[in-house]
Amino acid sequence: MTEQSFYDKIKALGATDETTVKFSWEEGCDVFHYNETHVETALGETGAAYVLAEAITDQFSAFYGKGNSVLDEMREDGLLDEYERGDEAFTDFVAEVIGESFYDYDWIEQSTQRFDHKRGWTDLSMELSAPLGHFKEEFYNSNPLPSWTCQVRDGNGNLVTLGA
Repeated sequence: MTEQSFYDKIKALGATDETTVKFSWEEGCDVFHYNETHVETALGETGAAYVLAEAITDQFSAFYGKGNSVLDEMREDGLLDEYERGDEAFTDFVAEVIGESFYDYDWIEQSTQRFDHKRGWTDLSMELSAPLGHFKEEFYNSNPLPSWTCQVRDGNGNLVTLGA
């Protein structure tokens, strides 16, 4: 028996090529919030800026060059102007831009639970979405973002989560 492809698994749920597939990522860490560096600490500890950069810049990612709203926004706002083409470090450059521009954009959400006057936990999360049709050819056989959770509405409108 042949294992179903990523695309086929979602199609079997009653989804069409126009159905939105949502990928989400979340991770957190212990922080000291009293000095107001807790979000920067969480960015460094979780690697969230690089995780997002990799998801949107890797040519093998489903979100590379397909209506990528994060990269489009970066380009429109001139955040990628200093990148020298051919440098072969585009993902690293984008991760640095994300880290430096974190507070000015909604690319990564953050929330902090304060345990006491100085200690807490900061969660970082992000989402990327695309129509199922984007995964039809290039990413037919595998989950395009294997470390992310994938959610899609089935033919009855129920939200189905596919493993990360």
